[in-house]
Amino acid sequence: MSSSNGRFESCSHRYAEAKVEKEGDSLSLTLSVDGERSGPCASLDLKTPALTRDAMLTMAEILTSDSRFKASDRSDYLAYLLKQGQRATKELWEAQQAFLERKYSEEIDDEAPLDPVLTITDESVSLEVFSADESAYARLELKADKAYKASKVTTGTTHIDLASAIDGLAQLRSHRGATLAFENLSASIEPSDTDDEGLSERKIKVPYRWVRALGQMQAASTLPATRFSIAPVDLYNVLFTLRTQRAKTSPRALRYELVPGQVPRIVLEPWDLVIEGSSGEYEGDIPAIIRTWGRRRLSFLSRLLPHIQSVEVHLVGAGLPAFYVFDLGEATLTLAMSGWTDAGWAGIATFDLFGDDVDSGLVKKVTKVLTIAPASLSELAGKIKAGEPELRNALLSLMQNGNIVNDLASGRFILRPLFATDIDPELLRFRDDQEESAHRLLAVEGQVQITVVHDLGNEGIRIEGVVSDTEAHRNYETSFTLDREGRTVDASCTSPQFRRAGLREGPTVPMIALRLLYSRRQADLEKARETEEGRKLIRAETRMLIRRHREEITIMRVSLNDKKVVVRWGPHPDQMRMSQQFFNRPEDARDEYFKRLSTCADRGFIDASATESV
Repeated sequence: MSSSNGRFESCSHRYAEAKVEKEGDSLSLTLSVDGERSGPCASLDLKTPALTRDAMLTMAEILTSDSRFKASDRSDYLAYLLKQGQRATKELWEAQQAFLERKYSEEIDDEAPLDPVLTITDESVSLEVFSADESAYARLELKADKAYKASKVTTGTTHIDLASAIDGLAQLRSHRGATLAFENLSASIEPSDTDDEGLSERKIKVPYRWVRALGQMQAASTLPATRFSIAPVDLYNVLFTLRTQRAKTSPRALRYELVPGQVPRIVLEPWDLVIEGSSGEYEGDIPAIIRTWGRRRLSFLSRLLPHIQSVEVHLVGAGLPAFYVFDLGEATLTLAMSGWTDAGWAGIATFDLFGDDVDSGLVKKVTKVLTIAPASLSELAGKIKAGEPELRNALLSLMQNGNIVNDLASGRFILRPLFATDIDPELLRFRDDQEESAHRLLAVEGQVQITVVHDLGNEGIRIEGVVSDTEAHRNYETSFTLDREGRTVDASCTSPQFRRAGLREGPTVPMIALRLLYSRRQADLEKARETEEGRKLIRAETRMLIRRHREEITIMRVSLNDKKVVVRWGPHPDQMRMSQQFFNRPEDARDEYFKRLSTCADRGFIDASATESV
């Protein structure tokens, strides 16, 4: 691997076509590992071919998923118009030129995610994929002596060509024996035979932002999480509802309502359709409502539903990735779905998950321990004799470079080098040049200021601010609106980029800086309100609470605005009554505000404020 110009890493892969061989009632499928990074190989006699088939086809679907908007390609049609004698407009020539360059260029292919990562150990064979749109990650682990019996194993990490194996995987059946092998098939082809049929050699550009997003996803899995279980039938009910109904209005969230001692409820918005769970009771101490996004990505699991024995959900907070661990009996599948809905608006950078101070010596010690065997955080602390905060920073550093993976199913960290050589950490600090510039502005106190925050109710929140760039001697007025799904639905800026192209070129640097500042202040405010000293700093805030009893639901919205406390309540956000109280001092209004919140908690209301915006 070599570093390329810009924010890309150039990767070379060399594969041979997957081989499918049938002999009597048995089938043998051999997948090619990357010839540029050969070494690991294995031959597995599958005990449950149908499970392996469905699991690997699910992984292939996640890998190729891309929900980003794509403009239609009109080059063929425009070439046809030219052939018919139509006038050659500038648009026609540009489209035709782009088409020819794309079709015949020998340059490196367009940016693409890494091929599936295969890790072979004595305990298991695991496969990892991360989608091109940076929204879904999955790790499949096939357990030794349960899913397969290995006859030949060479441990290590490499990449595989999953696309050419789709047809072969589809032929696996539960009623006949099957062997799945991973080998360097390209090694048997001479270098002079590179044009031979069956050999694929290509180069791709892996965006550093893609690698960073994968590291962020992994880092989020180490945060304290709300954990609970749902039954496979609950997941089926969710998928069935989403398949038969389509939401025409926002929000389109999947909401979990968790009350200690009660079975978790799943609520589908905007219909407010409640699916009563059928698993065990929620064992947490604090009631919570957590809203997750990207629910239609759960449809990846349709093929696997018959194999799922239990589902464990890990939720680390509003806007952060949601993790699902599926027990398949002989295998385990971990699915992570990002909580950011518009990564270009610093949706990833909102959460500074990587630590700054990293002890390089401690990183080497952690790597040495994990080289011997996977270990949990407490096991690492015992072996290395270091504090868990320092160890966590070392683990985050290794995650950032793609050298380890956090296995949520076992609670252990596993050494798995994503690349053959390490990437310079500086290249992974920011998503792109604009985000780097936004952080530069935030580094100087007072350069980015929030002037007004408008609560628009059901429409979302509008944030306005002023950004001063002292180096450029320019001041910019910027603003944006976040809807209830956390998406940026409206924005404006006085910068030259916005005046020239609006939002067609993405968010401007002042917009990103303002959103980063707003997100950080929201996080700080949430921490501060848990302390008495922090509460004294709160002058304006709105909390939404909810109480559900059988089929009845009551919503309570309590707002503090300097010397005024406003309470709204009712069965629906659009059908609420209101009362207002005015006080002579802000302190008296704040005391009444928190007294109201305490009373609502005693009456069985759950704080759902964190679900209102990302």
